[in-house]
Amino acid sequence: MSIERPTKLLIVDDESQIRETYGEFFAKRGFDVDVASDGEEGLNRLREDVFDVAIVDIRMPKMDGGELARHVAEEGIDTSLIILTGHGEKEDAIKAINLGVEAWFEKATVNMDDLLQRVSQLAEVIPLDEVRRILSAIPEGER
Repeated sequence: MSIERPTKLLIVDDESQIRETYGEFFAKRGFDVDVASDGEEGLNRLREDVFDVAIVDIRMPKMDGGELARHVAEEGIDTSLIILTGHGEKEDAIKAINLGVEAWFEKATVNMDDLLQRVSQLAEVIPLDEVRRILSAIPEGER
């Protein structure tokens, strides 16, 4: 018996319109959405709570998306990251992907259905610690 819970999504962007628009879009589709207005606030939310996926702007005050991704990787925070870039920030996105970011989308041309599909795919992945917990409950001879 499994208990379904909504996918927890964090949106980290310094533009309130992006936070509101994306937040409404995902909330209407059954996601449990939280928002942060800069990288520091986003990192604190990721440290305090468990999120399946975080959508993170690459350019923000206090801490940019690349630095946030570095902290997530170094601290072993188990959240899949998607980076949002502006025009001409592909190099930044490539650096973030090298830090373990799962995908990037360009803000100006993002197709929300494509973003929804990618978030949903990433949320379906079972965290490694959960896999270990499940496997440890199976008797040795039955694995």
